[in-house]
Amino acid sequence: MNSLSDKIGLALRTYYHSYKAVRRQFIPEQIVNTQNTKLRKLINYSYNNIKYYHELFDENNIKPSNIKTVTDLVNIPILTKKKLRERFWDFLPRYLPQCRVSRTSGSTGIPICLFSDNNSRLYNSAAVVRYRSALEIRFLGGAILTPLKTETELHKRPHWTFLQGIHKTFYVNPYTDQDIEVEYAIKIMRRLKKHAVIGITSAIKAMAYRIRDGIFPSVKPSAVLTTGEYLDSKVRELLEETFATKITDIYACNEAGDIAWQCRRANGYHVNADNCVIEILKNNKPVEEGQTGEVVITNLNRYSTPFIRYKNGDLATFTQGLCPCGSKLPIISEVVGRTGEDVFLPSGKTIPWNQLKGLMNHPQIRQFQLVQNKNGSILVKYIPERNSNIQEIEKLLKFRFTNLLQNSIKVKFLKVNKITPSSSGKSKLVVSNYKPQFAKI
Repeated sequence: MNSLSDKIGLALRTYYHSYKAVRRQFIPEQIVNTQNTKLRKLINYSYNNIKYYHELFDENNIKPSNIKTVTDLVNIPILTKKKLRERFWDFLPRYLPQCRVSRTSGSTGIPICLFSDNNSRLYNSAAVVRYRSALEIRFLGGAILTPLKTETELHKRPHWTFLQGIHKTFYVNPYTDQDIEVEYAIKIMRRLKKHAVIGITSAIKAMAYRIRDGIFPSVKPSAVLTTGEYLDSKVRELLEETFATKITDIYACNEAGDIAWQCRRANGYHVNADNCVIEILKNNKPVEEGQTGEVVITNLNRYSTPFIRYKNGDLATFTQGLCPCGSKLPIISEVVGRTGEDVFLPSGKTIPWNQLKGLMNHPQIRQFQLVQNKNGSILVKYIPERNSNIQEIEKLLKFRFTNLLQNSIKVKFLKVNKITPSSSGKSKLVVSNYKPQFAKI
């Protein structure tokens, strides 16, 4: 998209579809009809234009006409990240539409290159307008404050954005100690009024600590939207206390865009079901109410790189409940985290990441990261609050780890001043370099 007229045209189409999306969320029949209509179109396109899906359907005796509704998706084999990497070129269409190139963050393995076409951008942006409207973020003229994701992003100038509403977005860096960057952040944060704070969870958390430490001034935004990684209850509590407002988490991934969002009335996530089909599976079968399983996504709008029944590595909990806000979009009750963040013991036992996270639950620990070395030993990096009693903290942590691991592997604790996020801005809680032969990698 090169010309100004093309950009204006895309924005106007987005605004039209966002209006329809806002109205559609309250009408179950329209949600289902839109979902099934898009699905049939995607299936036909993928069979006729994508080598991988043409071969997959033929090998499994699937005809595009067999897939009429989302309930028929179970007949299509699940797509894994491994398969996508191995056959990447077979996922591209015969004629690649105008698109942007991006890649996944690689938080569960090797990053994957993605092509995002204007069709997927349009409908994803319409969904963004929908949830921002529900959060009372003004469509026209509201300011957005975004904390930058890494220390190396410096002095990014404010600019106007038009595709997801007409806003002026300002940027501050919560990681650097450079005087000029800190002074600029203070100036911007003091100037803005009734703005929305939108950014990756780790960056907003870093900004909150800067405010608590008196480096940045206090702000009272109209809304705070976190995204990009798991938001646990401790971080949510920190952010709500710092910004004096309810935190809204957005569940998104590069392969499917903005998948689901929280409104102000409930803690569950409204699924953008008119843009994607979400399945939550355990052992490739649907989980029951309240159970946690792996997220499987079908992106209904992306034609440059179609994703049909794609297992993205996330874990979530299924619910059949409805939200008191009145929206009839289906709900995920909780996004639990990601697969692949476990620790392996020499005995063959696996310690899940959420159990490890519980060991680090301490009011005097701001941030932590568990690194499992190649020999199986664990290095626990942690950032304490100011004036903390380090000996008492490490004494408690040692007791907890010993009680769980029973001295099966060595554990070392290291107080640090900084835990650098990845290039994507995400902070991994567990980094494992230990690959025992019994582990299913």
